[in-house]
Amino acid sequence: MSVIYYEEHYDGITIFETKEIELKKPSYLILGLPDAGLVGAISVSHLARTLNMEEYGGIESYRYFPPIVVIHKGSLYPPLRFFHKDNLVVLVPEIAIPTGAIYPLSYAITDYAQRKGFDFIISITGTPIPNRMEIDKPKVYWLATGKTATDVGKKLNIPMFEEGLLVGPYAVILKESMKRRMNNILLLVESYMEFPDPEAAATALEVLSKVIGVEVDVKKLLEEAEIIKLKSREMMRSTHRMLTRMGKGYEYQLPMLYT
Repeated sequence: MSVIYYEEHYDGITIFETKEIELKKPSYLILGLPDAGLVGAISVSHLARTLNMEEYGGIESYRYFPPIVVIHKGSLYPPLRFFHKDNLVVLVPEIAIPTGAIYPLSYAITDYAQRKGFDFIISITGTPIPNRMEIDKPKVYWLATGKTATDVGKKLNIPMFEEGLLVGPYAVILKESMKRRMNNILLLVESYMEFPDPEAAATALEVLSKVIGVEVDVKKLLEEAEIIKLKSREMMRSTHRMLTRMGKGYEYQLPMLYT
């Protein structure tokens, strides 16, 4: 881990940068926090590798995160890592997010995006469905806050997520984005609940390519799907335990007012 150039503190969460970066416009902060099927986590990891993005910082918490440091080729890395290239920044997770960290982490991420002046937040998540095994090509839905993001969503030629409940950090980030009038595009992909789903991640990246205007090759992701499932199974187990605690199953439920 390089020497810290800049850091911010939010209620036990530390966001730091190890170098100053300049982003082209429009700028995108792409989030892949661990969730159903690890769809977001797999998506941003593939994005960082495929686009040869450069690491420039991360997120740490001695209060909420387990006492973990990521070691790769003898170097130390934080549990959540920032990568950038051109007008893109991705947040790549190395751990499941503890339930106690959801509110402060979500607030910190949204505040960081606002302070850095990102034009868009893009959140990628799985929406678990019982019959995922029977579906070859999962559907992708969109939801947005902010007029500009809503206009982008309408042009994607995919259905809007119109009814349901959203549970977890993305729910908090979405609400904070709405309060702050920030442009946030949420991509929800049909996925497994408790199994890593690289195929759903590939589908999400195909839609993401249209949003950011950058072609993302998913061929290697699909070729390595079985390897990814094996490598990510421990994170999926930890994430599934966290999802169970936060009531992720509520997403199967429709709002009472509209039933």
